[in-house]
Amino acid sequence: MKQKDVIEFRFSTADWGERDRLAIFREQVGRLVMKLEPEPLIEGAFHAEARLRELPGLGTGSWACTNLRVVRPRELLDGTDDLVLTIATSGSMNASQRGREVKIGPGEAVLMSSAEVGRMAVLPQLPTRFIGLRLPRKALAPLVSNLDDVLMRGLPPNTEALRLLALYLRKLDEGYRLSTPGLLDAVVTHLVDLGSLVVGANPDGTAVAEDRGLAAARFAAVKADISENLSYGDLTLLAVAARLRLAPRYIQRLFERVDTTFSEFVLAQRLAHAHRLLTDPVRSDSTIGTIAFESGFGDLSYFNRTFRRFYGATPSDIRAASLRS
Repeated sequence: MKQKDVIEFRFSTADWGERDRLAIFREQVGRLVMKLEPEPLIEGAFHAEARLRELPGLGTGSWACTNLRVVRPRELLDGTDDLVLTIATSGSMNASQRGREVKIGPGEAVLMSSAEVGRMAVLPQLPTRFIGLRLPRKALAPLVSNLDDVLMRGLPPNTEALRLLALYLRKLDEGYRLSTPGLLDAVVTHLVDLGSLVVGANPDGTAVAEDRGLAAARFAAVKADISENLSYGDLTLLAVAARLRLAPRYIQRLFERVDTTFSEFVLAQRLAHAHRLLTDPVRSDSTIGTIAFESGFGDLSYFNRTFRRFYGATPSDIRAASLRS
């Protein structure tokens, strides 16, 4: 799938006939697209599915695999010197390069070079999920001193930067709009910033990354927390700050950057949630009061007034128009 300056590619080996599965995966996906040589780790069934995205200057990928080994042999090296950061989210995997082997489990990561021979192996017992971020060396080098010293070394696990990078990449998969050049450039910058913090940015790089990519990822985490807790009437700034281990004033400044407030954002999200429920045919039997309560409103009169002011129509009007259409 293509949009301006963005290419997405998805596949699942489950979609191919069993007889041709390995050949398709090896030749048409592995060697042509990923420049890798895949094969089952042990004889028997294997599985791989991925969503890959190519952005200007870097690439991202979300993977789910079982019983698989992928090798980058010398003949598939293409002259690029990008660095690949792999983060395990479930299961475990082994990475080998430069005569070293690193095992990574959930919340752990490893940095490898795409300019060198290497391999990764996913064990056959349990499905393994991981995300990958391919970073250009020239973008990372000013932020991280002695990059080569970080390759194939154990990175600090479960750090804030690692968790926020995983969240940021997940939000991309869930539909971040990348159609505008300004937003696309910002996303690329944020990913480089977060990658530098994960592998160990130098003091100057840390200062730059914290103000750009880290702040953006923290803001994404704040908005995700709000979305997950909309139905709770006690969704407060202090509660969100405590869950994310951020200062309340810091969160307020994040919203000030986009000319809104925490309270205004929460209200808009609750109203949008209620609107989705009102226009959902599956919820046509739910009362207006039930939908208001599920959206975090404890006062039905306040909900009706606020909804009408926001949408220019009452909840009943929105539901009726949806049913007619």
